Amino acid sequence: MRRPVAVRPRRRPRTYHHGDLRTVVLEEVRGIIREQGISVVSIREVARRARVSHAAPSHHFGNKAGLLTAFAIQGYDLLADTVKADIAAAGATTPPDVLAVMGQAYVRFALENPEHFGVMFPGELVNQDDPEYGRATNRCYGPLMEVVTKGSAQGTLSANATLVATSAWSLVHGLASLWLSGRIQARTGATDATALARAVTELFVDRMLRRKPV
Repeated sequence: MRRPVAVRPRRRPRTYHHGDLRTVVLEEVRGIIREQGISVVSIREVARRARVSHAAPSHHFGNKAGLLTAFAIQGYDLLADTVKADIAAAGATTPPDVLAVMGQAYVRFALENPEHFGVMFPGELVNQDDPEYGRATNRCYGPLMEVVTKGSAQGTLSANATLVATSAWSLVHGLASLWLSGRIQARTGATDATALARAVTELFVDRMLRRKPV
């Protein structure tokens, strides 16, 4: 007599509260990018990995661009929070000190969150007209302009405030990108990203800002 064949129950789709689905889907986006790259990200793939219907993430994000826009927004908010927390932890108050900490926090964020960093820049992957995207990017750029404007008012800047802000951003963004690519390590033999970021930002601050107002 043949033994009955055990039938495995079909794995049912997960169910989430309204707010949970967004968090879960964006975490799946991070996992896909880490394991396979941005090109593999799709509504269908995140739905499959999250074990929800295709319609669920479609309802929340619309399409791949909407999905990546939400992921980039999450990244900008995380960057803004990282910078704010590091400034508070360092006890930085003067424009030169705050600017140095901001630069180091930027590099740390990029190295700890390369998946977000790769979607935030370049911007053609996202819907830049999304109001939430604009809000999130302003959370990052606004404090940078505030600190250099304050430095300008106090007489600590050695150049135009907008130029200093642009130079500072370009410096740390380039450093983070080059470290992630492995180019800086290969050329300089550097092994400590944190120490390098500190040295580079301090050099910039010492050259572009005066530690004491005139």
